[in-house]
Amino acid sequence: MILDIRQLQSTSSDILQICPRFRLLVIGKTGVGKSSLIQQAFKINEVHVSKHRSGEADIDKEFIVPENKRFVLHDSQGFEAGDSRCFAIAKDFIDRRRKMPKLQDKIHAVWLCLSIPHAHERLLESGVQEFLKLRKEILGNIPIIVVFTKYDVFVDNLELDAMESDELDEAALEVLKIDTLNKLCIQPLKEVAGSDILHTTVSTNEEHESTIRQLIDLTTTNVEKIVASEAALAMMIAQRVDIGLKVGASIAIGKKSQSCHSLRRLVDFPLLTSEFLGYWRGIGSSMNFIGFAMLDCLSVIHKDIIDVWNFNDPGCHLASDKFKELMLKDLDKVDLPRTGETFQFGLSVVSTITVILTSLAGPFLPIVVPIAAGVVLVKWAYDTYQRTNIVLQRIMTYIVDLTCIMQILFLLAPTGSISRRVIKIAIKAYEEAGKNNVHSAIQSHVSVTRSGGDDALDEIVRLIKVHSIKAEEVQDLRTKIELPVDLQVDEEW
Repeated sequence: MILDIRQLQSTSSDILQICPRFRLLVIGKTGVGKSSLIQQAFKINEVHVSKHRSGEADIDKEFIVPENKRFVLHDSQGFEAGDSRCFAIAKDFIDRRRKMPKLQDKIHAVWLCLSIPHAHERLLESGVQEFLKLRKEILGNIPIIVVFTKYDVFVDNLELDAMESDELDEAALEVLKIDTLNKLCIQPLKEVAGSDILHTTVSTNEEHESTIRQLIDLTTTNVEKIVASEAALAMMIAQRVDIGLKVGASIAIGKKSQSCHSLRRLVDFPLLTSEFLGYWRGIGSSMNFIGFAMLDCLSVIHKDIIDVWNFNDPGCHLASDKFKELMLKDLDKVDLPRTGETFQFGLSVVSTITVILTSLAGPFLPIVVPIAAGVVLVKWAYDTYQRTNIVLQRIMTYIVDLTCIMQILFLLAPTGSISRRVIKIAIKAYEEAGKNNVHSAIQSHVSVTRSGGDDALDEIVRLIKVHSIKAEEVQDLRTKIELPVDLQVDEEW
């Protein structure tokens, strides 16, 4: 029998062929904060946005950056009072994109950015009002989200006034924030656009990163609901602020058929069910991989997962054979008895990273984590795939191991490129923080259950849940990591 390697086409490749990039239209006048918002949401270099925005914005220009190729931006000026030209240009552009037959060419979402006004200032120019009133006619099924920017400035001004008056306690100040925001922004917006208009507030300051996550979540949910699940997955891949969406997308990408009912449910681990996870079920119990070497099978899984995390990896280190060798070398190994799963994975990882980085900070020590010396591909990787418990165990272990390491990289490398050094530190941190528990749990599971099926899926999802870093923890955990060494300076494996 002649094997066709195309049978091992990864699921991520299939989906990204349909929708390789999330296509976003951002509308807003100069100074509203569009550049900072895009930079924070997709973790790109500000210089690229600034170059794109110099002079008059060209809405037809496709803005794609090398450090994050999974989204494309179209930039539109705001609709100033008395200026009908920008409005007409935007309307024509949207109409042309709506008529394009391929999903990848359509606009998947619109962010209309408005600065939170000061008291007595006007929120909506006449052109913006007209656009909002006609939005359903203009946009059709393209979701639009009104983004109230510079929330931190709004909060700072309120708190300053409260300090001067010396009359408001913390609880009263929170009520005042809600009431004032409602008066200045939400009510005027609803009077023009109706009560069903989507809106949120954002700040690009690090301490308000949760506001960016809320915007990403609102966008993803509505794109999945009214555009296409492939476009929603493209957004989950492109965004770089919500670790929960990354984990959820890692699981969602495992389903070959794109008929899943709600991608957003995949982020809420208790709701993860086998109806969404057909691909991983097939890995454990079907004939999908019969006749191929185990290395080829695991390489498909590997590509699916690293595609979802979408790190800036110009050296292709995460796709390299050397990284796969590091992933495979101890796949069957359990050094110590299982220690239980009551620990908090994120804090355990940070503690381990701190120890590793401290040991690398000595003036005469080489900046190397010695985990790659002498690594060679394990012999069993060349064996032909068979439906056995040991094969199932290795596949389950590989999925959970790689997902955990991706989470650690998310902590260590929020911006900048991925180096071999930071990859090795992430692997070492996982070895110390959770790897033994994962391997021991999977070995115990496989020894008492049948191969494949929903049982294996349930255990994969359970272990990912236990060894997950929550989105609301990420910023605090990053502040706990002191970096005495430069993680972007590269080194040999």
